[in-house]
Amino acid sequence: MRAIFCLLAFVASFAVAQNRVTTAKSYTGWDCCKPVCASNNNRNDILTNRGVAKVCDRSNQPLDQATGIRTNSGCMAAGASSAYMCDTYQPMPQSEDFSYAFAIQVSSNQNADNAACCKCYNVRWTTGAAAAANKSMIVQIVTPGGASGTIRQNDLIILTPGGGVGPLSAGCTNQYGTSYSWGETLGGVKNREACDKLPASLQGGCYWRFNWARGEMNGWDIQYEPVTCPARLTDISGCRANP
Repeated sequence: MRAIFCLLAFVASFAVAQNRVTTAKSYTGWDCCKPVCASNNNRNDILTNRGVAKVCDRSNQPLDQATGIRTNSGCMAAGASSAYMCDTYQPMPQSEDFSYAFAIQVSSNQNADNAACCKCYNVRWTTGAAAAANKSMIVQIVTPGGASGTIRQNDLIILTPGGGVGPLSAGCTNQYGTSYSWGETLGGVKNREACDKLPASLQGGCYWRFNWARGEMNGWDIQYEPVTCPARLTDISGCRANP
């Protein structure tokens, strides 16, 4: 009887674990916009329970929390008082087969009260060059985004400079000016050499896609599951949510 009970408990825990694994696709993007999770929808419980993602000014200098919350995104209006995505949100390779990064999770709720805001996920690829090389990463969600074209619910858009500015195309021009080439709206630059046409502070994150992930990453199949956020990510974002 004891053996049967233990077996049933194992099966139940395995089923719960399996239910937490999400199958989706990976994409890349970098629109320079203020992260959605940088706001709190005027709810004090969000500040208490998870905090808000850090934002920067046009020069990539961090804004204090109160200023960051109330300042409009540079994707909506250009100006010295606008808020943008900090250049510290670029991917960070830790070894040949593991990286940290930040991401957009595609969701029907694109507001700051999205439950995935500031949560972290362990991501592994099941197709593409990254899968062949057995690569994985932990990402933290700093923006819930909308579905468009082939990008569907639960897909992850890894924040990668030169990965495509998406529908909010004004942000990077507002932050960095008109001297740079950001590649195609969806998908961004197509090779490592094109990364040289980005602002110098963002080129390393662009190279990451071709040097570490070994490809464009767009449309590659992934599986991901919630994990406790590592300090390496929360020290940058300033927020943390339980898995």
